[in-house]
Amino acid sequence: MKVKEKKWIRFRIYVIAVFFLLGFGTIFARAYQLQVIEKDFLRGTAENGIVGTTQLPPDRGTIYDRERNELALSVQVGSVFAHPRQIKDKKTAARSLSRILNENEADIFAVLKGNRSFEWIKRKIPPDQARQVADLKIAGLGVTTESRRYYPGRETGAHLIGFAGTDNQGLEGLERKYDVPLKGAPHRLIWMRDALGRPFATSRPAPFDQGMHHLTLTIDKDIQYKAQESLKAAVTKSRARGGHCLVVNPKTGEILAMAVVPEFNPNHFSKYSPDHWRNRILTDCFEPGSTIKAFLVSAALEASVVTPRTEFYCEEGKYKVGGRVVHDTHKHGRLTVSDIVVQSSNIGAIKIGQKLGYA
Repeated sequence: MKVKEKKWIRFRIYVIAVFFLLGFGTIFARAYQLQVIEKDFLRGTAENGIVGTTQLPPDRGTIYDRERNELALSVQVGSVFAHPRQIKDKKTAARSLSRILNENEADIFAVLKGNRSFEWIKRKIPPDQARQVADLKIAGLGVTTESRRYYPGRETGAHLIGFAGTDNQGLEGLERKYDVPLKGAPHRLIWMRDALGRPFATSRPAPFDQGMHHLTLTIDKDIQYKAQESLKAAVTKSRARGGHCLVVNPKTGEILAMAVVPEFNPNHFSKYSPDHWRNRILTDCFEPGSTIKAFLVSAALEASVVTPRTEFYCEEGKYKVGGRVVHDTHKHGRLTVSDIVVQSSNIGAIKIGQKLGYA
């Protein structure tokens, strides 16, 4: 073999070797990119394709009265969900669910006919209904547990406590005011699906790492109940449209009861108009009128600036103060402090206030 032919063969070998090296180098580089550089991104993409999650409402801390009686707590209930693509006989499934859940069959069937991989059928149902749905053993139907807010006292303290919604978010009252600290760990319903998007496995809710707190009030459940019953009786007797009652410990300022009429049941708050939810003691302003005179006289007696027999001249029913003329409903001359309260004299109250030093 000639030298020239040998060189040509050697050259071709080198060229082929270079191509092989470049090919293997490209393969290794691509493998490094996929396995190392883009590992997290590709794992997330794969999981999104085969793993579906539905967030469930978190539990909430318990609200207690001063004696640790439960005023609001979370209880476990069932919620019905469906994977419509897995349900073969949708009409039969809709008919069975309608009978158990007391819902319109056509509405359930419309949900089951959809093309989504996951649908809620009805949430937060009683345990007996959840058990009946589970006993159907229909492929594509499932029952999971969720927490639901329950108020054992029903109307007792409802305006103060408020209520939480379907997703356990505080909507009114203390439930809304302290929504963040009361919230517990959110849950996830995790379900696996195949390449065609059909679910084939569902896990139990898995909690995130987050705690919740409880709330203890100064309210006394028994005093609250009695205040509401007395207020309802007074409103009925006087044929009033509503009423308020606030019970306070005079030594500490602690609120022992806060009653409002008309009442509502926070377990079924959606059946009432928003006007019923309003805590009028906190949201509505009223002029105290002559009721404030009792507090004025109490302050003056406590400060020892007057006695019950101290007399004031009530200007015969007309007194100019601060550029304005104040009147009494009846003309009075000299009245004692006791008589000022009995006669509800505005002028006498002003003069007590002036002597007390607050005017």
